[in-house]
Amino acid sequence: MDIPMKVYVTCPMAELKQVPGMLISVSPHGFYEINLTYGANTHLVLVPIEGTTLTAQEPVLSPPSSFEVER
Repeated sequence: MDIPMKVYVTCPMAELKQVPGMLISVSPHGFYEINLTYGANTHLVLVPIEGTTLTAQEPVLSPPSSFEVER
C-alpha cells in the first residue's frame, strides 16, 4: 500500500459515508490520519481503525478478456 493514497472513507462514528479523502498515515496507536475537504478547506481527521472502512479511489487493474491462465 502506497501512502499517501486517495481513499473513500466510511466511519459511522464520525458520520462519514464514502467521503473522498487522502490517507496520510496509519498510526500504531489505532487510528488513521486522513485529510478531508470541507468546502474550500482541508482538515486533518483522525478516525479509529476499528469501525472504519477505507476503499481505494483507484480501481484494481483487471487483465484483458483475452488473458487466459494455463492449467
